[in-house]
Amino acid sequence: MKHFGFLIVVCGMLMFASACHSGEKATTKMVADTVTSIEFEHKNYSFGAIPKGQIVEHTYFFKNTGNVDLIIDEVDPSCGCTTPEWTKEPVKPGERGKIRVKFDTQHQSYGNKTKQVAVYSNTVPSRNLLQFTAQVVEE
Repeated sequence: MKHFGFLIVVCGMLMFASACHSGEKATTKMVADTVTSIEFEHKNYSFGAIPKGQIVEHTYFFKNTGNVDLIIDEVDPSCGCTTPEWTKEPVKPGERGKIRVKFDTQHQSYGNKTKQVAVYSNTVPSRNLLQFTAQVVEE
């Protein structure tokens, strides 16, 4: 009778291990079905010298290089002087999208500036950083 109880415990452990392992595969597949990859034409841009008070803009282009739709969840600039606009609809595999940033120099001090824009999406990694530089000069 002791051996029968031991056998039940061992069988239970094997069934639990098997269930856990199959759950891992399902989770991995679920992640693969919802995550894609992104490729930017460039992540850094220089505006050069800009007279104080001007608003300048630049567009960063990207491509969905994965197998599922790419969705930009949020674009978060590092400062209130930068306003982003981006492709809101899902970007199909192989297609392109864009992120346009406007930089307002009105309240900036003179000199070199470096600003970043964080892009959050269903990609690996989920956060990509774009950067631009400018030199704010007298009008």
